[in-house]
Amino acid sequence: MIMKSLKYICSVIVLGTFTTFISCKDDDSGSTPTELELQLTALQNGGSDWVLGNNGVLKDGFDVTGQFAGFKLNIGTFTFTTENSLSGAWPESGTWEFQNGNPNQILRDDGVIMTIALSEEDLTVSFQGMGTTGGRTTSVDGEYVFHLMSE
Repeated sequence: MIMKSLKYICSVIVLGTFTTFISCKDDDSGSTPTELELQLTALQNGGSDWVLGNNGVLKDGFDVTGQFAGFKLNIGTFTFTTENSLSGAWPESGTWEFQNGNPNQILRDDGVIMTIALSEEDLTVSFQGMGTTGGRTTSVDGEYVFHLMSE
């Protein structure tokens, strides 16, 4: 009788253990973030602003950091806002998307394609600035490189 009880108890333990392992699913399926999701999270910078870094702003290879004193960029989920920018370079706000699924290229809603390089807490954004209508069109046109860091 004791042997039967012992076999029964062992069987229940083995079956319970087996059932527990079978019912545990591998939660990795679909939960691993894609490269675009990882890049979006990094660009959002934990909700903090991106501000001018040590190398500031270059336009056509010349330092124009002074024109962007106090510049701030906040990137949200496919939205952005700026402070202290020139409208031909950065609008005050807008939307964006990854250009053709490339995590290193952004297309703003005003048609500007931006190339980005992101490392640790630094963000470099380069793009062709578009002139505004009016007298200073050519002064805004040019290849911009913004060297930003996390605020």
